[in-house]
Amino acid sequence: MDSVGMALVYFKTQSKKALQKQDSIKAAYYIELMAYGQFKMGFPLESEVLGIEALSILDGVKDSTKTKDARKRLFNHLGMVYRSLKDVGAARNYYERALHLNSSKTDRAAIISNIANLYADGNDYEKAVKILGDYYDEVLTLPDSAIKATYLNNYGSFKSKFNPSEGLMLMEQALEMRLILKDLSGLFGSYEQLSLFYLENGGLKKANYYYVKLKEVTRKIESPAYHLKAAELRLKLEKNPDFDAYIALNNEVNYNKQQRVNKFAAIKYGVEEKEKLLQENQHKLELSELKQAKEKSYKLLYLAISIFGALLTVLLLFMLKSRHKKEKIRQVYLTETRISKKVHDEVANDVYQLMTKLQGSHPQDDETIIDELEGIYNKTRDISKENNTLDVTEHFDVLIKDLLMGYSNEQVNVITKNLNKINWEAMPDLNKMTLYRVLQELMTNMKKHSKANIVVIGFEQIKHKTQIEYKDNGVGCALSIKGGLQNTENRMASINGSINFESSINKGFKAVITI
Repeated sequence: MDSVGMALVYFKTQSKKALQKQDSIKAAYYIELMAYGQFKMGFPLESEVLGIEALSILDGVKDSTKTKDARKRLFNHLGMVYRSLKDVGAARNYYERALHLNSSKTDRAAIISNIANLYADGNDYEKAVKILGDYYDEVLTLPDSAIKATYLNNYGSFKSKFNPSEGLMLMEQALEMRLILKDLSGLFGSYEQLSLFYLENGGLKKANYYYVKLKEVTRKIESPAYHLKAAELRLKLEKNPDFDAYIALNNEVNYNKQQRVNKFAAIKYGVEEKEKLLQENQHKLELSELKQAKEKSYKLLYLAISIFGALLTVLLLFMLKSRHKKEKIRQVYLTETRISKKVHDEVANDVYQLMTKLQGSHPQDDETIIDELEGIYNKTRDISKENNTLDVTEHFDVLIKDLLMGYSNEQVNVITKNLNKINWEAMPDLNKMTLYRVLQELMTNMKKHSKANIVVIGFEQIKHKTQIEYKDNGVGCALSIKGGLQNTENRMASINGSINFESSINKGFKAVITI
């Protein structure tokens, strides 16, 4: 594989890597280099396909300012490709697009020279000379370069059709510049034009001289296309009429073939541009639909937030109500405690003091009064005990047991079951205080009304709930929930618990508490 082939393989590999990395600009650049290489080697159709491919890749870059330089080069290159394929309309289109993007004097000189070549190809040398002549003074201000030399050589070649001496001077000026630049492709063009000039103007010796120079350059370039053009020039110099007819016929056949083949890539690019427009419209439609979907989603979101806010508000109100309820219960207990203390401190003490005085003054006559006052004292003490301050934070099982055993005497046997198996520490203090008062109410009710001699209180932990079952063998009653029993129901309801009663005449009394 020669160096050019290796370069093309390298550029192809690099373009694939760039595409994998989604670097469209670099990928297009490597394909552009491949297009130039194919054109230099004399393969315009392959160069056309690569140039169109590079433009298609650049179309995918949203920021057009980043692709401007590459597009200028590719438009000018495709103009040259289509000129070689004799597609004048496509060539002029791409040249004009390149000229529109360019502000550089050097680049504009190259593009204007290329446009003039199109008119010269159609033998409209006057138009070609006019286009180049309008820009001639500005070209002279440019530094020597391959582009300036091409401009002068073309200008001289076209002008020689009307003014041979001035045209020859311009072509020789371009040749000197190319010799200094060592531009092989440019030298081939200068030698070809000078050889043809002398052939048309009767200087066969000079024409052959420049042909020899052209052959030397051709060997250095090593391109089949250049070798073919050199051979055509050799046959022209021999002035063989049959060869001229062959060249004309061959050119016509190739032109017709190229007209059928070379349209494909350009048509494909045009189709792709239309598809791109359709895709852009589709994208806009999708964006519009997406916007509508987003608006709908936002509405649903706002609705969900509103519902959530309402639910949160209800929850907060419930929590505040529950907290208020607990606070109210706590205040009831505090009130009960204050009443208990006041009964103990004021009523009971005063009665006891009165008892002491009466006992000291009238030891015998007032014995009956003393007994009655002692009864009053015992009642106030019991009231105080029922409503005194409770410390339920520690050893609640002991506190409950003391309460229940306080009602056990010679007439009543109180039995507890599984009291120690309950996890009292996990129960809130408010629930424990409520349970204590409910059990106290049940035991007091038993003492006053049941005439029972056996009372059984069983405790059971059922998952996250605690269940207490009260039973006695008393006289029972026809259930009527009022008074003390009503108080127990109210207390249990205040902590979201429950109490259920069962009783009938002469069949004892039963209560089931659930917390």
